[in-house]
Amino acid sequence: MSTGKRNALSAEFLYELYSASVRYDQICNVLVQHMRKEYLPDRTFQKIQEVFVNHYKSYKIPPSYSVLSQAFLNDYDAIELINTFREYDGDQNTEIITDMLESYIKGVALQVVYTEVGKLYNQSKQDKAEEKLLEYAQWLEGFTLKTSAFIDVAKTFSGRFKKNQQKEFENARSGMAQVNRFYIADLDALNNGRNLRGQLTCFLASTGVGKSHIAKHIGIQANVVDGLHVLHFQLEGSEEEALNAYSGGLISKNAYYFERGKISDLEISRFEKLVAQYSGSITIRSFPRFNSRVSSLDIKNGIAEYRKINGYSPDIVIIDSMDLLTDATRKVWNAEHERSKRIAVANDLKDLAADEKLWMVVTYQATIENREWLNDEKNVLTEYNCSEAKGLARPCTHLISLNQSSAERTEDTMRLHTAKSRFFPKGDTFKIATDYDNEIFYDVQRTLSLKK
Repeated sequence: MSTGKRNALSAEFLYELYSASVRYDQICNVLVQHMRKEYLPDRTFQKIQEVFVNHYKSYKIPPSYSVLSQAFLNDYDAIELINTFREYDGDQNTEIITDMLESYIKGVALQVVYTEVGKLYNQSKQDKAEEKLLEYAQWLEGFTLKTSAFIDVAKTFSGRFKKNQQKEFENARSGMAQVNRFYIADLDALNNGRNLRGQLTCFLASTGVGKSHIAKHIGIQANVVDGLHVLHFQLEGSEEEALNAYSGGLISKNAYYFERGKISDLEISRFEKLVAQYSGSITIRSFPRFNSRVSSLDIKNGIAEYRKINGYSPDIVIIDSMDLLTDATRKVWNAEHERSKRIAVANDLKDLAADEKLWMVVTYQATIENREWLNDEKNVLTEYNCSEAKGLARPCTHLISLNQSSAERTEDTMRLHTAKSRFFPKGDTFKIATDYDNEIFYDVQRTLSLKK
């Protein structure tokens, strides 16, 4: 096949493209990233494209013909189209396929633009029509599927800046709420208002320090302060424990009193009115303890189910605790491959955060149990002294460790250490005060007094 003999906008090219996408990982990757539903000729192609996208994002490999056939068991039109793809199997030049896909996308996009421009001219909206043509010209200038293309910084400077401006404008116009706070003053100062959507943040701590507390702190403050929608996956402890802890946290009262019903009628009436005022939401999804093979695919499906029920996506997803997850392949990892498993799970969650445009917050348990080492307040958990951190540091946007000596536990204080941050300096350590008796992870007033 050569680009000179083939018409990129023909049905034959699409048959060959999808056939190549089954056979070649790099072609499937490009197809999933760049092919839009509106670029395809009919609904059958669109449904098949959706299966390619979901399968590749979940498993990082192209779907086989058997997977495609199973997905469309009773859809005869789709089965017939899949069988047509088979007829185009053969040795294919991936570079030529990529070049033709680029031509296809450019051609279809041009057709769409000319249709829209024609309608705008007929409606006497010449200014908007010219804007559409200019947008297309700017997009065309920077669009390429060639991963090895050399890009001149100076020549593309203006185009890339306008593209970034357009991206920010679209984000603002989308109506998505701002997600830019850790709800801990020192971390927020470091982050400096940077958007946390699409990022993966991991809180690492040894047993009993407060991983679940910081996860719930973020969930509660996001709901109360910013009116965000939080989806919490509970993998450690029971559903009832998580519900009671969140309920106690919302009213700054020990979960024991809520769990045992030991709150007076007058108080509970006041708390009910208080909780009803919050514009955000916290939803908990728990998994039975016997279900030990919870995977990142279950998290993805849980988000999709949440969206289907509520009509909107969560702003923040919290997973407590990530060390109980396996990756999307549901592979059984041996003990010696634990680090590889950690990386695979973290990569899945990072991709999911980017795809869903949400902030992914996870906790992870460190296995350092040397009390003598932990009691030395000069020591903090990092990738250099904690085996778990070695696997987590690379995929995570932020890796923040919680450190507490026996003396700090008695004082209700701890040290937070930024072991990894992609967008602000790492290495900072700062002390905070806690108040677990009242379900408060971050006691603002006492923390301020520690600094005086």
